[in-house]
Amino acid sequence: MRVYAGTDPLTGKEIRLKATAKTAERAQAELARLLEQASVGQQPESAATVGYLLDQYMAVADLDVSTREGYEGYIRHTIKPALGGMELRKLRGPVLDTFYARLRRCGDLACTGRPFTEHRNVPVLIVDPGDSRPAYRPFAAGLRDVFGRL
Repeated sequence: MRVYAGTDPLTGKEIRLKATAKTAERAQAELARLLEQASVGQQPESAATVGYLLDQYMAVADLDVSTREGYEGYIRHTIKPALGGMELRKLRGPVLDTFYARLRRCGDLACTGRPFTEHRNVPVLIVDPGDSRPAYRPFAAGLRDVFGRL
């Protein structure tokens, strides 16, 4: 028996899962297995993790220096902490959808969604109407206090 399982994204060829059986009962069992395998998609058999896959990709990726540095930082600070330890075979669409939705909301995955409360780094800067200095000077002084010499 043969079961259509989609199209190979690299070659564009149809993927057909095949099996044979000697009895009608065994053929029914094999057909059910093939249909389930086709509906779920071919899962990686390895226990490789997302982090391992990303390390393997970065080892062979042909990237400009600045692009490589950006990718490595994003992988190290965002992807690996959230998904790095997950086995590839357990990675499903809903996990990726949730991950992407959280990143679109805020780059900090620990963010609860409350606007700017967890990552407010800049002090509240208020213009004092009684101050005779130009308005930018108190702002610059406040930023220097928090971030050091500008």
